[in-house]
Amino acid sequence: MPKASNEVINKPAVAVKAPKPDTGRLVRLCAAAWLIPGAGHYMLGRRGRALVLFLAILTMFLFGLAMKGQFFSTGSPSWLETLGYFGELCVGLAMPIARFFTYAGDTSFVSADFGTAFLVSAGMLNVLAILDAYDIALGRKP
Repeated sequence: MPKASNEVINKPAVAVKAPKPDTGRLVRLCAAAWLIPGAGHYMLGRRGRALVLFLAILTMFLFGLAMKGQFFSTGSPSWLETLGYFGELCVGLAMPIARFFTYAGDTSFVSADFGTAFLVSAGMLNVLAILDAYDIALGRKP
């Protein structure tokens, strides 16, 4: 007896395993994204997003320098200053380059506190960009 066309035929579901991500590639991707903002997206072929992230993070960092924001240090007994240091360090190569050229903030400058906030915010935005590139590389995000 032939089956009607509107009957549903139950077939066993086949589980498809996602391929395991290459750990070395992910490490290189995240390291590049940390050192140069937007580089992770560039490596993934997202050129437009890479350019926007690079310009946004670098502009925030440069505004922080222009407002004479202060770099935090790890030598402070305050946990908040240590966290601020790591927040600024997350911006990548821009912070060591600025320190190499002996940049020093001026706490007596009118907008120095805002400049410091811009420096830390640039680093935190880069952390979000790194996590976004990581998620794209794993296939969690289109």
